[in-house]
Amino acid sequence: MPSYEFPADAGLPLSGAGPEAITAHLDRLGLPHAGLRINRRGEVVTLEGSVADGDAAERLVLATGNLQGVARVEDKLTPAHTPGLLDSLGAFARLPAGAASTEAAETAMHQAQVETGTRFGPGRSLFHTMQPGETLAELAARHLGGDERRLMEANAPILAGTLPGPGMVIRIPPA
Repeated sequence: MPSYEFPADAGLPLSGAGPEAITAHLDRLGLPHAGLRINRRGEVVTLEGSVADGDAAERLVLATGNLQGVARVEDKLTPAHTPGLLDSLGAFARLPAGAASTEAAETAMHQAQVETGTRFGPGRSLFHTMQPGETLAELAARHLGGDERRLMEANAPILAGTLPGPGMVIRIPPA
């Protein structure tokens, strides 16, 4: 069971302390959560149940973890569709000719850098903890070729119309 850490003092305020307050928050964000079981023990929230896919799981984990007073989300969600080997192999068929070369891979490997506060989510997105002074435009330039719109769309249900502040965790969708 994956577990995700969040800064407990960052994020959106939560009216109430129990699972029903988290459920109401998910309702306000318009995130589907039918059949989802939510358990809260202090600063730890466990999400359990079946969800449509990894993206839905990521949104639920981040929407819950980005609440003030939540320091960890234990993910017991089961996506109905999890990308597998055939999905990955099918992606190669859509690449332009010559795009999958070892030379390109060697160049990319030498430029790869680990970012602090970044972790992969269940839908293969990066979970990134916002740092002081960091902007969505900078993240979009670094990870999505400058496509800030795509970054905003990936986080729209989680941010609920606000910009992420330091300590909030956002998702950067796969390129």
